[in-house]
Amino acid sequence: MNTLFDFLTIPPLITLGTDALRLLLSFALSIFIVNIYQWTHAKVPQKSFTDTLIILCMLISVVMVIIGDSIARAFSLVGALSIIRFRTAIQDPRDIGFVFYALAVGMAVGAGNPSVAILATFLIGIIILCIYHWHQRFGNDNEFSLEFCLPPDPNFENIYRSVFDKHLIYERLLEKRIKKSQMVELTFRVKLANPQEWLTFFTELSRIENVTEVKMDKE
Repeated sequence: MNTLFDFLTIPPLITLGTDALRLLLSFALSIFIVNIYQWTHAKVPQKSFTDTLIILCMLISVVMVIIGDSIARAFSLVGALSIIRFRTAIQDPRDIGFVFYALAVGMAVGAGNPSVAILATFLIGIIILCIYHWHQRFGNDNEFSLEFCLPPDPNFENIYRSVFDKHLIYERLLEKRIKKSQMVELTFRVKLANPQEWLTFFTELSRIENVTEVKMDKE
């Protein structure tokens, strides 16, 4: 019976206020992280990913509060969270960095180190912005993200190989997936020998028979 009363006892208002402030702080810092991500992302960010960064930051702060100094709770939570299976693969390593960015800030807030959380959030964010502007100013102008679709064929590489060999000095296949239409969608990172000929490369690739939905974006 005493255990039940202890469980139903309302925590002091000071404790509730402190926990609420931690959640609000993790929310505010996660908003800053999301803004940094949006400012420095090459493409339009997925709302589901930016929302996930906010949720992760807040949830991890809650998890750290629950764990406290209890090793038993830590192992229990690890066991409980291990049953979760993530079906969405993160293709860009940079996105993984932002996931850990949000996790680390949430852990610092939940562990009762708000000064570390605030300092890390702003300092890391400023460094990311500096790196982004460095790439914008001194980056290679001949690197592009390339996407196009092909019909399913075990020798599909022969279809576009002549154009690639003519214009590219570097290529890397990032993703290959089958669309609902049964077409094969390929995503490359490519580097042109002459960045001024990107339109010629795009046109020649688009004119190849069976090559459809060609998209080319600046890296």
